[in-house]
Amino acid sequence: MTPDLSPLYPLGWPWQKELQYTGAALGLSAIYAFFRFVFPFQAAVNQLYELRGRERVLIPGETVPPFPQVFAGALAGVWLVALCLLLMPVFHHRWHWWGSRSIYLMRRLPRRWEFCRRCVAGPALGLAGTVLCALLMVTLCFLWYWFLTPAGHLPPDVWAGIGGILC
Repeated sequence: MTPDLSPLYPLGWPWQKELQYTGAALGLSAIYAFFRFVFPFQAAVNQLYELRGRERVLIPGETVPPFPQVFAGALAGVWLVALCLLLMPVFHHRWHWWGSRSIYLMRRLPRRWEFCRRCVAGPALGLAGTVLCALLMVTLCFLWYWFLTPAGHLPPDVWAGIGGILC
């Protein structure tokens, strides 16, 4: 059973649909992030091997690129969802102006910040979910990187170029 989140959204707003679309977008962006990481990582791991006859042998001293370099660009879908959620308060605000919905009634409510809360709280909840999804994907991909890189072939500074992870 879904908790009633209607106090976080404008009156009459289809908030269940917004939550479903946000969840679906985050799910798709998580899948994109995972595969956007796995394919370059697998290519980097394959570069660690050479063929000797019919056998694949690890090249001594060869390392995979640092994690941020392999993970770069994987969070593009998550940032797109975050951008859309940053624009949602504008739509929530415009919702109060349509048809018979009275913006003036919302401004006269006894709780002064009710109008602002109903415009901003829902997208803020979605942004918190987006940040959680991004952290989860970075953690999952780093664990994949750490445990599936052959022993002794991690770079000396795994986090070199950490600024690249945010792009």
